[in-house]
Amino acid sequence: MRVLALALLLMGCGSSSTTKQSSEAESKAPAYPFAYRLNQPASVVNLPKKLDEISGLSYYKPNQLLCIQDEAAAVYVYDIQAGKVIEDIDFGGYGDFEGVEYVKGEVYALESNGMLSRFKPGDLKGGHVKTGVPAKTEVEGLGYDPKSNQLLIAVKKGSTGASDKAIYTYDLTRKTVYKALNISDVQLEEAGIDPDSYKPSGIAVHPITGDWYVLTSAGHRLVVMNRQGKILYSEKLDEKLLRQPEGICFAPSGDLFIASEGKGKKAVILTFPYQK
Repeated sequence: MRVLALALLLMGCGSSSTTKQSSEAESKAPAYPFAYRLNQPASVVNLPKKLDEISGLSYYKPNQLLCIQDEAAAVYVYDIQAGKVIEDIDFGGYGDFEGVEYVKGEVYALESNGMLSRFKPGDLKGGHVKTGVPAKTEVEGLGYDPKSNQLLIAVKKGSTGASDKAIYTYDLTRKTVYKALNISDVQLEEAGIDPDSYKPSGIAVHPITGDWYVLTSAGHRLVVMNRQGKILYSEKLDEKLLRQPEGICFAPSGDLFIASEGKGKKAVILTFPYQK
């Protein structure tokens, strides 16, 4: 009996040691290499009054971004270095515009009902595109994934009136819409995110890593996920710097731009350099 007891004791010690080593290995696992300091923007530019309700952002040319706001069917070319709007592109009509994206010489402007306006900056005859997202779905956020040649459409509210936390893709080659991801409450909770506060306001694809960056205005948070919907990283945004974050895009170099509505003050665009 003494021999058996001693053997069991030694086995227990070995198991404890193994568990401790495993725990230490997990604690030393590399974290996601997030390459931005979101509390230290390199620049903050105040936007003119006509962009007080900025709702979308896209990279256009070196030092130039495309901006769109909620109520006007117009795209504004903003020069970061000059600190001013250098061109207004009025493509006509009215709507609740929530996103803008520049793809291969064409501009796509997204309405909250999923309708896309499509045109070239020098030719406004592109017309409208029905994406095919479910009726009564409220979308808010437009991005572009060059690897798949698809537009990304982030959902704020599903067809039932509740957020279904989905991301749709619109294939520019096949002209069809797919439900690419559905982020579950469990996934969000495991990542330390309150599911009720996850209401996307913007989406963009990182030009180097290919990861999807989702901006949530209600929760003041940036969420990074891969194409399979695995949440890789999230960070709370400074509410003083970004009062109502609505637009997000990247330069080809990886520099990050986030736009925020003014909410009683000046709307802004913040620049965050890519820290390799």
